[in-house]
Amino acid sequence: MSQLSTVEELLELLRQTSGQSVVLSDAIARHVGLSPADLEVLGVVEQHGPLTAGRLGEFTGLSPAAVTGLIDRLERAGVAERRPDPTDRRRVLVAFAAGGAAIPALYEELARDMRAVAERYSDEELAVVSRFLRDAYAVSVDHVARLQRQ
Repeated sequence: MSQLSTVEELLELLRQTSGQSVVLSDAIARHVGLSPADLEVLGVVEQHGPLTAGRLGEFTGLSPAAVTGLIDRLERAGVAERRPDPTDRRRVLVAFAAGGAAIPALYEELARDMRAVAERYSDEELAVVSRFLRDAYAVSVDHVARLQRQ
């Protein structure tokens, strides 16, 4: 087998990490009775606080119809709720609901283990990794949006 270039190795590792992320998301989602996509959208709401459906679409690249369907499912599951925007009563915000309170605890051990990994790197190395991950995330959101338009 030939030696992989640095870029090829990085892309292969990114693919492996992405695939494992899907497996992890599926395991957690099944544990709490959600689909992986629903769990990930709920995670965006939990991370960023109450959001409009439009902002959820921006974070995920999903179409308005797909976001509406996800919000409906999250609401039926009792883990998210629609609330009037206190600054503009014409808008509705999607918020994390009490029914989802146990979900963040499922990530605590993972976060602790990942923090231990991150602590092995210098601030400069972490800055480079963070920049790469932000850029990779943006590419992924853009790719989802392109697929949704097709």
